[in-house]
Amino acid sequence: MTEACRWLWFELGIAAELSGGAAIAALMTGQYQPQPGEVVCALICGSGTAGLDH
Repeated sequence: MTEACRWLWFELGIAAELSGGAAIAALMTGQYQPQPGEVVCALICGSGTAGLDH
C-alpha cells in the first residue's frame, strides 16, 4: 500500500492514506486481475502523506 500511495502522489498528485491506496495496491501487485473487457474503478479515500514519509 505504501508503494501504491507513492505512485498516486508522484504520478497523479493524489495524497492518499495507506488504506486509501489499498485498491491500487491490489491492482499493482496482481492480487486482483480484471477480466478482459472489465471496467475497474478504484475508490481512493482519505488524505495524508503516511506513505510518503518512509
